Amino acid sequence: MAEHELPRKYAMAVFSLAVEKWVTALKVTQDKLAEDASLLKKLQNIDLSFGERQKALDNIIPAESDPYVHNFLYTMLRDGDINLLGEVIDEIGRMTSGGPQVQVARVTTATALSEAEQEQFRQKLRSKYGQTLEFVFNVDSSILGGAVVQVGDKIIDGSVATRLQSMSNLLGVR
Repeated sequence: MAEHELPRKYAMAVFSLAVEKWVTALKVTQDKLAEDASLLKKLQNIDLSFGERQKALDNIIPAESDPYVHNFLYTMLRDGDINLLGEVIDEIGRMTSGGPQVQVARVTTATALSEAEQEQFRQKLRSKYGQTLEFVFNVDSSILGGAVVQVGDKIIDGSVATRLQSMSNLLGVR
């Protein structure tokens, strides 16, 4: 695996673990709500105080859940949206599985690009790699001119420095 892929690998591991823990806690809560229609009615009963409804919700949220999961569910309860929990879980599933993945396109040039030049790069790279690109523009004077573009594990090196090095190697000049 290329060195530049390691940060993405670690980030995806953390992201996957976090999503998995959240979804597990949300599913357990949703399953308990689905099993007991009277509990859902109680949680939606605005004649009861928020504290009473919160206590009833606390009884079905897994105790080991992240405090942010509790706060998220309390927000849904407060806003009267706890009945949408199943749909929220489904939406998380759609967001984390197989949808278009955003890739980062890193464009490095010897001098700063104008907005128009950046837009040309955006158009050309999106036509080649698709619309799900996020752009980072860097300046590195050591490339002398041209550009180095990295999208995922692909690198397009059109820098003057690389061309000069290639010509030097071809001519046998060291």
